[in-house]
Amino acid sequence: MARAVFDKSAIFLIAIVAAIAIAMVVMLSSIHTDPVEDAVKESRMINVALILERNGRPASTGILMYYPGNSRAALLDVPPDTGLIIKSLNRVDRIDVLYDPASPKAYLDEVQKLTGAEIDWYLILDEASLSALADILDGFSIFIPNRIDTRINDRPAVLPSGFVVLDGSKTRIYASYEDPDMPDAEVVAKRQTLFQAMLRRIGERSAFIMRDDVYPSISRLFRTNLKGSSLKRLLAELAKLEADRIVLQRLTGAYRSVEGKQLLFPHYDGELVKDIVKQSLNALLNADATAIADKVFTLEILNGTSVRGLAQKAAEIFQSFGYEVVSVGNAPSSDESKTRVIDRYGDRVSATTMANLIKCRQVEGEDVPSASPADFVIILGKDFNGRNCVY
Repeated sequence: MARAVFDKSAIFLIAIVAAIAIAMVVMLSSIHTDPVEDAVKESRMINVALILERNGRPASTGILMYYPGNSRAALLDVPPDTGLIIKSLNRVDRIDVLYDPASPKAYLDEVQKLTGAEIDWYLILDEASLSALADILDGFSIFIPNRIDTRINDRPAVLPSGFVVLDGSKTRIYASYEDPDMPDAEVVAKRQTLFQAMLRRIGERSAFIMRDDVYPSISRLFRTNLKGSSLKRLLAELAKLEADRIVLQRLTGAYRSVEGKQLLFPHYDGELVKDIVKQSLNALLNADATAIADKVFTLEILNGTSVRGLAQKAAEIFQSFGYEVVSVGNAPSSDESKTRVIDRYGDRVSATTMANLIKCRQVEGEDVPSASPADFVIILGKDFNGRNCVY
């Protein structure tokens, strides 16, 4: 019987090929890294677009700016009816006309241009997915200032006022409820409250979410551009932030009718929202930044000039940065030459930070007679041009 003859050179060649293949696998494994893990290790800012989708459109978009170095964050609301000159369509229209449920890239590219914030990743939930997430996490805790009594699909839908834990069906009612008489600030607050509640619950139930028998059900609810385990790493990181300390900011502007559509055009051709983002990023990067404070400071703004509407313009600026304006009115004199910030709270650093938003140089600690409970009083002078103090 013939014996098989083995070519020793062939065996040697196979061994070399196998060794090369193993080396390449090891090299590729070492090269592959998690982008979220890299951002956390390097303490880089993480910007995530949170999108709540309704009928294939973004009902709510929040840009979450999170700094892993101190686990602090700011959330900027981008209204779906924001009006822009959309070059790719060669017309003025709502920003959400660019939204494609299959790929939100064009929409997010425009959001990036508008805000000046580079968006790393996106997390998209439609209302059904959000409802399912609420049920898996045993509900979202939300404060509802006024009782909601409406009809959805010809069925009554009621939510009581006060602190309420919303299960999936009630979360859907809260998310879809719209009141045409609700002021813009309250509409924005409602959208941001829902994102806050979701992030708070993710933090509270983080250990549960990360369980091997639970996480697959959670991950299937999100549409995202994160691959593999990166979504899990991001959720684990976001669980560290204290949702109630998120600084809430909003895009402000003026409504104008364009071809039958009411569009919200950002103030100062969008420069204000870019300033908001820059201020937020700079403050978040500083672990001791008073601009990202636990307290929401209250302001009284008084017009010390004869220019009508100046105090209201200033109020819109500070509201955009997350301050609460409790009173707007006229100063005793309409001949103030310089804008002044009066510190009634006893926090000169915070007062100076706030004054810097309008490039005001005069911060004083004297008492100003006022019936309002404001922490700071801003008296606008002739140097204020509606956006900044000009010297």
